[in-house]
Amino acid sequence: MLTFLADLDTALFRFINITLANPVTDAVMPFVTHREHWLLAVVLAVGILIHSHKLKSVPILLGVAIVFAACDQASAHLIKPLVDRVRPCNVVPDVHLLVGCTEARSFPSAHATNSLGCAVFLAWSVPRWRWVYFALALLVSLSRVFVGVHYPFDVVGGWCLGGLIAAGMINVFKLLHHSGGART
Repeated sequence: MLTFLADLDTALFRFINITLANPVTDAVMPFVTHREHWLLAVVLAVGILIHSHKLKSVPILLGVAIVFAACDQASAHLIKPLVDRVRPCNVVPDVHLLVGCTEARSFPSAHATNSLGCAVFLAWSVPRWRWVYFALALLVSLSRVFVGVHYPFDVVGGWCLGGLIAAGMINVFKLLHHSGGART
């Protein structure tokens, strides 16, 4: 069964990374995958959140920061060393590599974990923009397969982990709300 899943994951990886590769994804996905390129968008989003929600933005921002930190630490420093999966760019022949390939472990994708975790928490906190959060999380996550550094199941595993961490933080916020704290 594990061999079947590994073969399926590799086949899906090759389909997305090689078959679906085109000049548009070759230009867009390396840009999307680099966290540094998101700095201006994050600063702008924080500014809009503070402007529109005033003091209510403080617990939202705190929650997002905690979710991001928990997702990043759990994926990169807890699960990756335990699973110890080699990145596809190190083992799949003819990978369409659009960024540097490192020796870092592959499962789960920290980008997928972080982006989905933050999207879930933000969708609960500020539901008006939920489609934007999830679209961005999907784009960031898929970029990891397109650029050649993660298998699709690395992304799915990251989504599961990020969703669980965000759900945990949402429950903490709900408990705080019921015990006297305010919901975001």
